[in-house]
Amino acid sequence: MSVGSTWGYRIRNFVLALVVFTMMIEFPSLLSAVVIDIVETVSIQWGGYEAYAAAFTYLSSNPNVFSAVVYLLFGVVVFAWVLVMRRRGSRVAPVAAEAGTAGEQVVDAAAPVQATQLGFASPAPEPPAQVSFRVRDVPRAVWFDAVLLALGMQFVTTLLMTLVLLLFPAAMEEYRSMIDASGVSEYGIAWFLATVVLPPIVEETGFRGLGLTYLKRAGVPFAVANVLQAVAFGIFHMNLTQGIYTFVLGLFMGYAAHASGSIVPVMLLHAVYNFMGTMGQDLLYAVAPWMPYWFEVGLGVVLVIVAVLSLRDRGVHHPRS
Repeated sequence: MSVGSTWGYRIRNFVLALVVFTMMIEFPSLLSAVVIDIVETVSIQWGGYEAYAAAFTYLSSNPNVFSAVVYLLFGVVVFAWVLVMRRRGSRVAPVAAEAGTAGEQVVDAAAPVQATQLGFASPAPEPPAQVSFRVRDVPRAVWFDAVLLALGMQFVTTLLMTLVLLLFPAAMEEYRSMIDASGVSEYGIAWFLATVVLPPIVEETGFRGLGLTYLKRAGVPFAVANVLQAVAFGIFHMNLTQGIYTFVLGLFMGYAAHASGSIVPVMLLHAVYNFMGTMGQDLLYAVAPWMPYWFEVGLGVVLVIVAVLSLRDRGVHHPRS
């Protein structure tokens, strides 16, 4: 493979990362419109406009059901992409293995050029990085660190939202109105699916899975790649208040994925964070209404520091698969 083809490989993967981020940002709105159109068409054909009005009223009064349906469709798209990526990568791996046995150079447009291909060494090139869903060989402490980081970031979010309130009061008012209409406090099975289960799975697979993997293939340094995916994650939430604190959250999620070598611990992190931001917060304040603001923020900072230092010491730091 020539150096020119290497740059072509890197540019192609960087563009694919941007496409993934764009898909993650735009598809929820697109799929929401599709679901509404389907409900409208089916209900009118089966029961006329009265059925459509009843269906629309049901979805409007049950936003968690609507969100769960949208996330299910969204997940089908995201995981289909992962499957295609894996199949393309699996065609490269046997070629690389054969080259390692024969001691030959591999010329393949699907793998980056290595120093070996420029004549400096002879080992076979590695197959392209893939989204990792590893569970078994992830250290137990990493799972504990993920929970600590989720709890800490939930408390730190309180500080970030206070800053938003001081600097952008109109944005905070818009955020509160959105939260009131979102159904995040209407606890039940639909809420659990739409808040704690589906968003962590789909969003982590897209942003920290596909996005970071393509940026890694493109040769983007992790620090830069992590900022890019965190920016996309912030934009994904479509409002200034959430955009600010999810950008910060995204940075830590990206580091957790990088350190653990798997996005599954980050799914746990995300799920705990979402739970603590809704039902968990209500339970916490019911049990400990005495907790002062300074203690909450201070505890959050300490938990985040402890979790990050532990991930640094225990994580693999360089996920390959």
